[in-house]
Amino acid sequence: MSLSLFVIAPVNRLVLENAVASKFKDFEDAVLHEAACHAGAKYIVTRNLSDFKESKLPVFGPGEFINYIESLTIDG
Repeated sequence: MSLSLFVIAPVNRLVLENAVASKFKDFEDAVLHEAACHAGAKYIVTRNLSDFKESKLPVFGPGEFINYIESLTIDG
């Protein structure tokens, strides 16, 4: 798999400050969430759905996300 398929979200001081100030219980999840938000991500895909209850972005499990993407392709 090529890294060209992905955009790497930067983690900077603002991302870390927002992560510290967030309501997330786990700091690493907060950093991931804030980096995704600042990078303009549309979704978060994770196996730990319960860790992202505070997410501002839609959160999908891997299989659920594949089904969602397939439904977009089928529906047009």
